[in-house]
Amino acid sequence: MSGSVPAGRDLLDGHGTPLDLLFRSASRRAAVWKDALIMPKSRSPRPANRPSRRHEILEAAIDLLAVQPPDAIAVSDIAARCGMTPAAFYYHFASKDEILDEIVAGFAQQWTETVQTALADVHSPEDLPECVERVLTWTEENERAARVYFVTSVGATSSCEAVRRRTRNELARRAARTFREIAADQDRIRVAIAGLGLITLLEIVARSRLDLDASYRTLGPLRFRATAGRLAESLIS
Repeated sequence: MSGSVPAGRDLLDGHGTPLDLLFRSASRRAAVWKDALIMPKSRSPRPANRPSRRHEILEAAIDLLAVQPPDAIAVSDIAARCGMTPAAFYYHFASKDEILDEIVAGFAQQWTETVQTALADVHSPEDLPECVERVLTWTEENERAARVYFVTSVGATSSCEAVRRRTRNELARRAARTFREIAADQDRIRVAIAGLGLITLLEIVARSRLDLDASYRTLGPLRFRATAGRLAESLIS
């Protein structure tokens, strides 16, 4: 019919395609996109780290770090010691610094528990040599990790230093409480200084023993321990 307007479904675009077909096609695509936005495709969950493998990497790193500073060790060295590729290492740890931080933090917790347990049995100044003896014995039994904490990792990262500082301060407060109990006549300032002095002494003698430095070699094991015990006792006597 001349001059009449065709029905909407008969309108054509510039290529001879009915516009209602294009509209329906576009609507279907829009619906698909909407569903995709609301319900994204689920990704396969990443398998959980295997604790045994992670522990193996930590042990390998401790072996290497016990005898070399962190700067001298590469991720590839740790991976090779575990019989894995560096890519497999990065599956468990983001960097060498991360594994170093974990080793230092783990040892700091064990060190704290050991020193606190030894302090719990101090009931007089005369008990302090035995406290030093127990802590040194434990340090020797955990020599590899102790070397990382007290020797090779010192100054390696700011986070490691922060852990050491927090640990020292926490233990100094604990030691001060012990000294207040066994020397009630001493003023709080001296007690606080003595508490920090004891923890610093324990760190120094542990490092000296682990490094086998000149003082340890000169005194020998028995005299070294006896001297450390007398120094601890003199802090509050």
